Amino acid sequence: MAYLTTNMLENVINHGTGITVRARGFNAPAAGKTGTSDDAWFAGYTSNLLCIVWIGNDDHSDIKLEGAKAAAPIWAEFMKRAVALPQYSDTREFVPPSGITEVQLDKATNLLSDTACSSATYTAAFLDGTQPTDTCDHSNGDQRNIFQKIFGIGEKPVGPPPAAQAQTPVPQPAKPMTPAPNQAQGAVADNSQDPNAQQPKKKRGFFSRLFGSGKKEDQQQQQQPQQQPQQSPQ
Repeated sequence: MAYLTTNMLENVINHGTGITVRARGFNAPAAGKTGTSDDAWFAGYTSNLLCIVWIGNDDHSDIKLEGAKAAAPIWAEFMKRAVALPQYSDTREFVPPSGITEVQLDKATNLLSDTACSSATYTAAFLDGTQPTDTCDHSNGDQRNIFQKIFGIGEKPVGPPPAAQAQTPVPQPAKPMTPAPNQAQGAVADNSQDPNAQQPKKKRGFFSRLFGSGKKEDQQQQQQPQQQPQQSPQ
């Protein structure tokens, strides 16, 4: 698993977000990874030297710079000088151990490259028995391994979304029946015909209660005696 991770990180430098390292003239075998959050990172290593570059602010404020543009160039310039020193000059290729198979994959399909493929290729490592078996002219889904998916290596181009499948309408539950409007209004009208029926007390709003507005009217209504219905003369 350690070699599979190294192989993925080699592809980051050779074909991925860390290609800035190669563009600035660092040609030794190496593996690395960019990092971007509120700050910028680049961590990479050769067969005998590890170097990590961090660029950021002490207060963790966002510097608005990507690791590939801010940290990777510094890493490349440092490592070019480091591998020129005798103690770090013996850089070697990362050799796969037993149980690992390396294959050439087509970038467009992430399947085995053959003469029918027109796009570029890259080298990917797999545990024996897990490598793709289909060729690029017989695409059968995304054949990348888990590390390729994590680091975004050999990602397939985004195509048009599949046609939406027709959905069966879900029946809605029946609404409960409500009484007819004229019945409800009639009940209210019957109550309003009673002269002795107590009318609902008008509620004061929040600001009326807060500033005492309307309180005097409530007291007057409570002190006012109820009027008796006048009797008609016999």
